[in-house]
Amino acid sequence: MRETRLHEPLRGALRAGAIGACALLFLAGCGDSDAETGGSDGPDDPSTPAASADTSLGEGSWLVVTSSVGGADAETATSTYITYNPSTGQATKRALPGVRAGSAGPDDAALLVSGDRRWAITDTQVSRDQERSGHLTVHSLTDTSSRELDIRALAGDPSVRPIGWAFDPQQPDTLRVVDTRHRVWSVAVTGDEATRAGRLARGPWIFTNGFDHNTGEPWVESIESEETRPAGNGAADSSAVERAGGTVLFSESKQLADLPRSPCRLGGGFTAADGTAWMFCADKPELTTHYLAEGAEEWQSFGKPSSPVAPEAASVPLVLPPA
Repeated sequence: MRETRLHEPLRGALRAGAIGACALLFLAGCGDSDAETGGSDGPDDPSTPAASADTSLGEGSWLVVTSSVGGADAETATSTYITYNPSTGQATKRALPGVRAGSAGPDDAALLVSGDRRWAITDTQVSRDQERSGHLTVHSLTDTSSRELDIRALAGDPSVRPIGWAFDPQQPDTLRVVDTRHRVWSVAVTGDEATRAGRLARGPWIFTNGFDHNTGEPWVESIESEETRPAGNGAADSSAVERAGGTVLFSESKQLADLPRSPCRLGGGFTAADGTAWMFCADKPELTTHYLAEGAEEWQSFGKPSSPVAPEAASVPLVLPPA
């Protein structure tokens, strides 16, 4: 075959054009290798995809609980239960009666709400009046009504004197009640009887209104040490509060502190099973919502603010996702 040769003037013209094109591409960053520029996965590369999150939970109604303090020495705490749909901004609230010198801490707040989110109690400690009468009051979260449980009549035992109680998170509306004789009773809010569910250890053990925050099981502690029965409760328990496959992020929780800086001064949240964290801000009467994809560094706003339903609060002890 004959070798094809370009006419010299044409060859020169092509060479000049190639040099000019390369110069233009160089100005645009052409010719740099990934090794020279850091590649296409650098932190400032606009092509790097942002962390994604499943925000479908934002379409349902969340339960956000705020706690406010009052009285001369801030000894009375009032819990306000807010049902809030971030996608629509719709919200309703129910403020429960205040509790003076209550026993429940932030990690107990999830035990004060029934598994079906329809009922709540004010504290894990039974008041002296309720102990004497045997009548326990449960408050509806769907309307303004309350229900009185006569534990003695339900148990069929006039000797029952209740001293502590908490909801069983594995059941829709069931409470465990501990009496002065360390007996444990199981009673459904809408049921017609209380049944024996066990007895706590006696002897050098005392019941101090302690309930496992993830199972609702009552426990006792030694009068001589920090040992508990069942073991692992009390001061030894550093476990997170878990519900619905995720983690409750109450205001003072370590799990919340470990996340990137909160977008609000006062808030509480929840980390879902897929790793997406949700934050509800209670800085103002209108609740606002933010989410954080797993591994992301910045919170993103979501949905619409609520109507003015949040009172001036000292903490947000509980946030639960749509049931």
